[in-house]
Amino acid sequence: MFASLIDTIMTKSTFRAFRHRNFAIVEAAGWLAGAGVWFYRIGLGVFAWQLEKSGFWLGVIVVAEATPGIILSPIAGALADRHDRLVMARIVQAGLMAVTALLAIMTYAGLVDIWVLTGIAILHGVCAGFWTPVRMSLSPNLVPREDLSAAIATHSIFFNLARTLGPAIVLPIITVWGVAAVFALNAIFNFIFSAALFFVKIVNPDNRASSGRSMKTHLAEGLRFASNHPVIKYLFLNMIFASLLLRAYLELLPGLSEAVFGFDPEEGVPILTSAAGLGAVIAALIIGNLRKPVAILNAYLISVFGSLVMLTIFISTSNFWFAAICAVLLSTAQVGVNISGQMTVQGNVRGDLRGRVMSLWGLLNRSGPAVGALLIGGLSGFWGFRWPILVGAAVTAVVALFVFARRDAMRMAVLEQEKDTAS
Repeated sequence: MFASLIDTIMTKSTFRAFRHRNFAIVEAAGWLAGAGVWFYRIGLGVFAWQLEKSGFWLGVIVVAEATPGIILSPIAGALADRHDRLVMARIVQAGLMAVTALLAIMTYAGLVDIWVLTGIAILHGVCAGFWTPVRMSLSPNLVPREDLSAAIATHSIFFNLARTLGPAIVLPIITVWGVAAVFALNAIFNFIFSAALFFVKIVNPDNRASSGRSMKTHLAEGLRFASNHPVIKYLFLNMIFASLLLRAYLELLPGLSEAVFGFDPEEGVPILTSAAGLGAVIAALIIGNLRKPVAILNAYLISVFGSLVMLTIFISTSNFWFAAICAVLLSTAQVGVNISGQMTVQGNVRGDLRGRVMSLWGLLNRSGPAVGALLIGGLSGFWGFRWPILVGAAVTAVVALFVFARRDAMRMAVLEQEKDTAS
């Protein structure tokens, strides 16, 4: 009976991607690095708030890290299509380790003010700008095509387990040892992941893009493909507004915790982040078991409207614990948008364009909330956090309705792609 259960989990469930050794190594070691990301992000936000007590500076710090990604992510995607993605992953993880180690050392030494913190955030953003497209284009090379959706969902589950457990661990660490210890642990986790990548091999390589053309030509080709594809172009349009205006609240949690919910951010941020992580795991488990492309697209459309409704309820309350419950449901919907959208894009993109197209997806996914945080954080000085977030939700709802009106054409295009793949 036990053997039968294991067999079912490894062959029919979301976790079937773990049958593949290289994917299993990357996810197991990557889980620590994923926890380290949340150690770093929470530590960065709390530290910035402690230094300045300003929603504006929270936005500045987030944008400082995201801006290099805006510039470098498309270039990194083009390089990932032209060169060995695994080698790039090893180099970038080593860079992330070096930056977080530097931040930990300087924090222990008392050498960090808001300007130094901004500079470190920029350095970290340079590395993160390379990491996102490399990581997103690497997963399909570690599993066969039939397990790609499971690999994406499983990665999201592990990422969000780290997002759930990481903040819960951060709270006592910050309280007892301070933010410097959080940054130091992040560096250690990056080191472990860097070492693990040397035990991984590519088993399902994509065709490489031609190296004879210029970088400008490669970038234009990826952008042209994404903007002309009958499905991907609408997912990107919706992602622009959703990432900019719906997800910025995560970057502003220190301010929201204190100014909106009346809760100490050192305690409130880890709780709200963990709640969001729990919702993300729920979304990954649900959507990861979907295999038909049309069902995944339908899940995307449902999740978009679910995120609009839940964000409105979340930001309208003043009760911290009710907000924490809402954060679970809000994150379920928002991560549902991200996973189902990424599955659809990965299933419709050409292998030699994967790095460039996914770099654009990752660019919106990471930089959108950062720019939104700067915008909403700046406006919060005049109107508080609540009204700017509600107006952003209203604008995104208009775009979502535009995309929803084209659902039939999108479904037909997805079905055609499925037929072409099967043949």
